[in-house]
Amino acid sequence: MTEQVSAVLPPAPLFRCKVLKPPRYLVAPHARVVTHPPIDVVAGVVRRDDGKLLISQRLADDTLGGYWEFPGGKVEVGEQLKLALKRELQEELGIETEIGDEIHHIVHAYPDRDVRLFFYDARILSGEPQKLEVADFAWVTPAELMNYKFPEADRPLLEQLRGQAS
Repeated sequence: MTEQVSAVLPPAPLFRCKVLKPPRYLVAPHARVVTHPPIDVVAGVVRRDDGKLLISQRLADDTLGGYWEFPGGKVEVGEQLKLALKRELQEELGIETEIGDEIHHIVHAYPDRDVRLFFYDARILSGEPQKLEVADFAWVTPAELMNYKFPEADRPLLEQLRGQAS
């Protein structure tokens, strides 16, 4: 007969685990967090023969409502920049334009998104500007640009245009 050995096993040791708490902030509370790719925006520096430039005022309920800008807008997915500008100028102001060379571009960081702005020379082929999707528009000299409230992203171009007029 075999003897059954009844062994009592000692209790298993208790392992203490340190629970790691997640960091309080993944980013500093004052840091800017951008969760979307940059938005591409095109704008036209539309010039008349007398040297005046066309600017438009954003609608009150738009982002940066009431600010003045060079007319244009967002580029749709897969759209070429110059074609996007031509479309935007037609939609906003009802003008047919010829889009020339890029004269300036900038990436500007807003608190919640980055915007890539592409500015092109443009001239009107047909039509007169109308307030279709803008609050107002004006023809101004480069020196007069500083009398209007523009978004911060436009400042380098405003300085460049003002310098060309001097």
